[in-house]
Amino acid sequence: MKPTDNLITEHKEICELLNIMSVIAENIKSKDVFYPNDVDEIIDSMIILLDKSHHGKEEDVFYPELILSGILKEKAPLSINNNEHMLAKRYLNEISSCVVNCKIGIDFSGELLADSLANCVDVIHNHIQREEEIVFPLANEAFSIEKQNEIYKKFEDIEQKNIRHNFNDHLNKLVNNLNNKYLVKAFERLV
Repeated sequence: MKPTDNLITEHKEICELLNIMSVIAENIKSKDVFYPNDVDEIIDSMIILLDKSHHGKEEDVFYPELILSGILKEKAPLSINNNEHMLAKRYLNEISSCVVNCKIGIDFSGELLADSLANCVDVIHNHIQREEEIVFPLANEAFSIEKQNEIYKKFEDIEQKNIRHNFNDHLNKLVNNLNNKYLVKAFERLV
């Protein structure tokens, strides 16, 4: 498997959570029901999937290999991508703080939570689009099959280190549960 295929698979998992986050943000803005514990679970999963695994693969292995292969930072906007990683992490922390405030009843925290969720979704969606349209095609051209295999092996090591054994099962159950709770209801309102 190409390293970019692995990253794209994670992008799809991340986007499933982002879609739910978008609906929750809209629910909050329209004074509809949302559950702070659901947001906690999403953020916990995003921290594991996005911050520990996905960004670890990119920052520790993938981007450095791109630079070593001769793809300059200017050609593949790696500095932008690294800044977006930091921004996404900041939004995840902000969302976590907002959820705590919501649970203790601080009035402004709902609006701030909705904005933080929406901003986080935008940053990550733009990041994913840039990688898939610009960075990944450059990498697929630049890396030999041997280099791709080497990078993929390093990706597996990062996953072994950072993702608990049953995480994927947990993530699938969480996404299915939250899709039924939020996305199906949002669709039913439209019909």
